[in-house]
Amino acid sequence: MLVVDDAVLLGVLAEAAIEDIQAQADRGEVFTTGSWYWRLGRALHDGASSGALSRPAADLSAAQQARLLAAVQRLPPQIGLLSLRELVPVMSSLEVGRRLNLLTAEAIAAALILDATIIVTTESALLAESCTQLGVEVRQPA
Repeated sequence: MLVVDDAVLLGVLAEAAIEDIQAQADRGEVFTTGSWYWRLGRALHDGASSGALSRPAADLSAAQQARLLAAVQRLPPQIGLLSLRELVPVMSSLEVGRRLNLLTAEAIAAALILDATIIVTTESALLAESCTQLGVEVRQPA
């Protein structure tokens, strides 16, 4: 199982992800978090945005962009998304010796519940250190 960030989710939904991640997504083994899903949706619907998510989306073909927007509007059933009802109890009990932000806590809780690896495009010391303490694998797309 994988828990993927917003940038990796963009690739999966556009059917342009790295082959092994796309294959896992096709098998229903890819999850994301509500925060990452929201960040992707916000980036794609903000016409004034020109950032790390909107630029790669703009580089897609018209057909890929259409598929991506449709998938963001209605997340495909093979992409998992845990409920905050499941996540918050785990998030609130995470002990790593420092305060976690929402993105980090949500990703780690999802990975713990799913026994999954977290895939992120941008390194975060807080995420990496917390995952090491909690025995969660975190890596960048290969």
